[in-house]
Amino acid sequence: MNDTLLVASIASAISSSTAVLIAATGELLVEKTGVYNIALEGVMLVGALAGFLVDLSSGSWLLGLLAAAVAGGLFALLYGVITVLFRTDLIVVGVALILVAQGVTDTLGTSHVGQSAKSVIPIWNLPLLSRIPFVGPALFRQSIVTYVAILLPVGAAYLLNRTRHGLNIKAIGENPEAADTSGISVIGWRLFYTGVGGAMAGIGGAVITLGIVKDWVSDVTAGEGWIAFAVVFFSGWQPGWVIAGAYFFGALSVLGDVGQALGWSIPSEFFTVLPYIGTILVMILRAWLQRRRGAVSWPAALGLPFYRG
Repeated sequence: MNDTLLVASIASAISSSTAVLIAATGELLVEKTGVYNIALEGVMLVGALAGFLVDLSSGSWLLGLLAAAVAGGLFALLYGVITVLFRTDLIVVGVALILVAQGVTDTLGTSHVGQSAKSVIPIWNLPLLSRIPFVGPALFRQSIVTYVAILLPVGAAYLLNRTRHGLNIKAIGENPEAADTSGISVIGWRLFYTGVGGAMAGIGGAVITLGIVKDWVSDVTAGEGWIAFAVVFFSGWQPGWVIAGAYFFGALSVLGDVGQALGWSIPSEFFTVLPYIGTILVMILRAWLQRRRGAVSWPAALGLPFYRG
């Protein structure tokens, strides 16, 4: 592999990881409160369309990202109200909302299939750093959203481990009854972070339409919500490992282009499904390591409904 191809592959892997990294960081915060958002794929899809449509009408990718955050947050809140407030089955509701999102986005996006975004997220060449041979073009010629995305897990780690509010978040996810007794609004904070995680997933969806694909196609997220969900599991609910997980899947997603450039005699369909095969293998590996260590890393109340005594 020559240097030019390697640099392009690394840059593409980092760029491709941005949407998953943003969505996974948001989902990590949601799950720390004891809620997992099965509808994450649908939330990203709604955000992708909302961001794309607002970008078309306004000519501003910033307004597109804002619209995606609002749409994603509201759609996730719908999931939160149904599951957290009314204590319904998370899996059934999540899958149902994904189907709703697919139907709505297909209907509203049909007339825009193949249409390009009016304003795309710009590439930002970091002064001086982008000129470093090999490293500069690979790492420091990315969109500004990519740089911000890398900081999000760092911010999440600080919030969870260095602030009193972070301790409250973890208390809600570990022992909601005790948290409630101490005066913490379990339902309120679960709904709040479900909305926050949804807003971040919505932005992740818009990053796909405004920064990666840069046009509208049916089912544009192509399973990246599921991958983000798997990244949280892979990370052991540790923000630092979210970065590693997102970049791992980003690397898998660009292998097809690398293989094509190098003339590998492997069907392109294999590379298309490779990130999802990787998702399954990572889930199996994580479960095996968990069983071997005999320790539970996920929040103790994850997925369990809260009943106030």
